Formats: sequence, structure tokens, C-alpha cells
Amino acid sequence: MVPAGCPPRPGPTRRGGAARCTGRSTRRESRTMTARQVSPAGLDRYRRARFGMFVHWGLYALHGRGEWNMFEARTPLTEYRRLADHFEAERFDAREWVDLAEAAGQRYMTVTTRHHDGFSLYDTALSGFKSTNTPFGRDAFGELAEACSGRGVKLGAYVSLIDWHHPAFRFREKSKLAWEDYVGFLHGQVRELCTQYGELGQIWFDGEWPHSAWSREHADWFAPGGSYGYPELYDAVHRLQPDAVVLNNRKSVPLPPGEDVQGFENDLPGENTAGFNTGTVLDGPKETCLTMNKTWGYVSTDDDYKTVDQLLDTMWRAWSAGSNLLLNVGPRADGTIPPREQELLRAVGSRLSSQK
Repeated sequence: MVPAGCPPRPGPTRRGGAARCTGRSTRRESRTMTARQVSPAGLDRYRRARFGMFVHWGLYALHGRGEWNMFEARTPLTEYRRLADHFEAERFDAREWVDLAEAAGQRYMTVTTRHHDGFSLYDTALSGFKSTNTPFGRDAFGELAEACSGRGVKLGAYVSLIDWHHPAFRFREKSKLAWEDYVGFLHGQVRELCTQYGELGQIWFDGEWPHSAWSREHADWFAPGGSYGYPELYDAVHRLQPDAVVLNNRKSVPLPPGEDVQGFENDLPGENTAGFNTGTVLDGPKETCLTMNKTWGYVSTDDDYKTVDQLLDTMWRAWSAGSNLLLNVGPRADGTIPPREQELLRAVGSRLSSQK
């Protein structure tokens, strides 16, 4: 995603800061470029994978109230940033996560490299608000890339399109930055992910929901200040990672050129029980992302888990509809996946193995 952005700057920026990257070539979306899509080999691999692990992990695991709590509690940025001083993740082991995915029968793992709160789980050169600037001090995404290498699990990157931390997203009037400064940052981070972590299987975008009232009712938190430069963004992903599929969780159709997979959130294709998915099902590749309980990021009080039978039933129905299933885990602040989620995944994997 990024001839439109600028390349990463060498060395980290100051903690809590953000490097300036104008990316002005994204001001005008190119309508004439020939859109690249995922390679046939990459698409075939993705379709054959069928079952993956979604990982929502970040600073929000420290308070155990989910990944949207910064917005829901209207936490001031200066207060939220202090969470980074306490992010130790002392029990994080990338190999254990990959071992668990393999035991469950999952063939890819898509991880929140940066969620809406703006905290990056990798050593980005474009922001100081990142895992390597915490007591944890490590590049979690890089360790997962190493753990996946040579294994049966392909790594993917979730990237938020919005950023409640970046001065050019929420605070342009105060920071005097332009929307193009944020777009350059976004494109630059995607370029980092696509060039520094080996071969990826998926880039999963989230944060623009054209049919939602959020961007109107809470414009300062959700509304973009202009175009995200999708043609250039998608083109860069497909140039740098030709075997990676692109999914944008916008819940709208038709898919624009450059997007490869139609996504459904906590719903099967054509069954809009959640109330925010499109009822239109396209002929191409599809993916259902699903929580095991009620939440994505770790919530200490959420023990409302689905049963193994319920998970398997959803899986079979998704597969029958031609859709992959991306099943979520919400690791705790110490870096471990909650025991109940581990138990469910191992039980699912055992049942799948017995039915082969």
C-alpha cells in the first residue's frame, strides 16, 4: 500500500510522537491505473486455508475492557498513552500462539498490528507509540513472523484505517497537520509491514464503515478528512506482497478494484443477524470473522463463550457458503491467550482431525 506514502524514516521517533510524512500523491486517487489483484497462487492458498486465527491484542488488554474502550470512556490521549508504561507482556511467546493455531487446524493468523487506538505492535519507524517503546520492548509482529516461518500458518496483518492517537487524524486543527500527513503515515506503515516481515498472506483493513452513523455522530473520532487513497494503497500491497489477499471491512458492495475478499463480521454470508453486514453475497472469495465470546479484545468479565458444537456448526456453514472462517482470540496483557479460548481451539482441532 504505498507508492503514495513515503518510505520509513531510519530510527524511531520520540515516544508518543509521529513522524511527518506528507504522502501528497494520494490527494487525487488514480482512476486510470490498472488494478492489481492477489496472484492466482495466493488466492488458491487462501481458499484452501479455510480456517484462520484472528488476534486482537494491544494496550487495551491492560484494562480488560476491550479495544474500543478509549472511545467508549472518552479517555484523553495523554491518559491513554500512559498505558504504554505498563505494557510488559512478560509471558508472550509467539511460538506458543502458532502452536495453538496449528493444533486448532488454522492455516493463517491475522494480527492487529495497529488498532484504532494507534498503538503499533511492531517496530514502526513512523511512530513512537509502539511495543518496542514499552517495558515489553519487543517487536511482537516480528516474532510472530519468525514463528510462522516454515510452519503451516501464514501470517497476516490487520491495519486500522483510523488512528485516535495520530495528530493528523483527530487533531489537525491543533497540530496544523494536513489530512495528507495522515494518509502518508498510513501508507508508510503498510509499506513497512509489506517489506520487513517476509511473505504475508493477508492485509485486513478496518475503520471505514460507509453505512454506519459513527462517522456522522462522532466525526472527531471516526470521520476521515479526505480520501484514503485506496487505488494506490491496494496497488502497493499487491506489488510488494503479490500472494496476499486484501480485505477491507467496509461491509459494502461491489468490491472496488484491488480488494480480493468480501468480509462478514460475526455473521455468515447472507445472514445479517448482526445488523451491520450487507445482505448481498458476491460470487468471489468470502470470509467470516467471528468472536468466541462477545468481544474482540480481551474483556475480563466476558465469559459468554460459544460451545465447541456451536463453533463447528458455524464453521461448516461458512465453508458451505464458500467462506473462510477467521476465529478470534483476545490475549491478556501478559501475552497469553485465555485458557478457555485455548481449550475451545484445541477441541475444535481435535474434532476436525477426527473427521478427516
